Amino acid sequence: MPKIIKCGKLFSAIDGNIQENAIIIIQDNKVSDVKRAEDFAAGANDEIIDLSDKFVLPGLIDTHVHLGFGGNTTLVEVSEPPELVAIKSMRNAELDLLAGFTTVRDEGYPTISGSEIIRNTIAAGLFPGPRVFTSGMYITQTGGHLEYRYPGETLGYSTYKSGNVADSPDEVRAAARLMLKYGADQIKVVVTGGVLSPGNEPGEQNMSVEEIKAAVDVARMHGKIISAHAHGTAGIKAAADAGVSVIEHCTLVDEETINLMAEKGIAIVPTFIVLKVIAEKGAAAGIPDFAVRKATALVGSHLSNIKKAYDAGVRIVFGTDCGTPLTPHGTQAGEFELMLQAGISPTDTLLSATRYAAELLGWDERIGTIEPGKLADIVAVNKNPFEDISVLKNVAWVMKDGKIYKG
Repeated sequence: MPKIIKCGKLFSAIDGNIQENAIIIIQDNKVSDVKRAEDFAAGANDEIIDLSDKFVLPGLIDTHVHLGFGGNTTLVEVSEPPELVAIKSMRNAELDLLAGFTTVRDEGYPTISGSEIIRNTIAAGLFPGPRVFTSGMYITQTGGHLEYRYPGETLGYSTYKSGNVADSPDEVRAAARLMLKYGADQIKVVVTGGVLSPGNEPGEQNMSVEEIKAAVDVARMHGKIISAHAHGTAGIKAAADAGVSVIEHCTLVDEETINLMAEKGIAIVPTFIVLKVIAEKGAAAGIPDFAVRKATALVGSHLSNIKKAYDAGVRIVFGTDCGTPLTPHGTQAGEFELMLQAGISPTDTLLSATRYAAELLGWDERIGTIEPGKLADIVAVNKNPFEDISVLKNVAWVMKDGKIYKG
């Protein structure tokens, strides 16, 4: 039975235009046509879905989440049993879906195969959740960002070296292949220090160009994209020199590297919200002092540096780092407001979470716009987000793959 969606306003994300009184025709799990209301006559067996008082747009895409983390003040999940983390991750995924995010890119899970299992479980219909594009575990280095600390190390004991910890080009290459072996959709490398790890600073470059390039080569041989966590200027430039697909955070990017990224077509996923909430609310919430200090030092120039990149033609793609402290799953839509504050246009802000995101993932033949042949991932809100983007914090109606999950 065809489903017929009557839209008040429709932003298809094919371009920046808004259509009035459009009709979306859905057959099975795909959009079969989009028509003007005056050109359409419903059939006797059509299922009519009346969203004529709503603003309709493609399902949102968050290209930087951590399904294995739950937004607590510390990343407690790294020391919890993997079975418990998996159960919590399924709930996190459902929260993202109900918030309107019909696709997410998991940017690093506590175990190598955990996010792939979550992805496959959702795809099999066993639990509700968004489509998941996975990284496996992030590839870091000894003493690097999010490298686990083992108690025995302080006593001089030899300890197990995780498969995601790599200290040379050959080890990076092996780690990248390990992630792909267990089903990762992309590779992620940790190039600089981070906010949440003790013992390193966000400005530090912790991975050499040669090491990053080893991961890039593996990704390209397998037709995958590769993302780089990078806050500091030197690390961002190293990632750009090595030819990654996208840089996460990109906090202290300079003009030289902005021009290089624009030339190479390297995108940015800024994740504004996580630094802001840790800097502003972290101390009161009990987040460790070192993390609050680092976030506070970074947040001041983040928006302005990303605006410089945007003005130079670097593509900005929506992502939030949700699951990290004080950004629980399903609450990440405040990122849209921060993108506008940074000076990104309303059109590009909405495209960043729809068509641009789908293009980054290489899934743009399936999702990201509302047009014939695309999967029926569609959401609706009560007001026009071009006039008040905060309305995306309260998505009223969610369809994924032709099935209604909310509304």
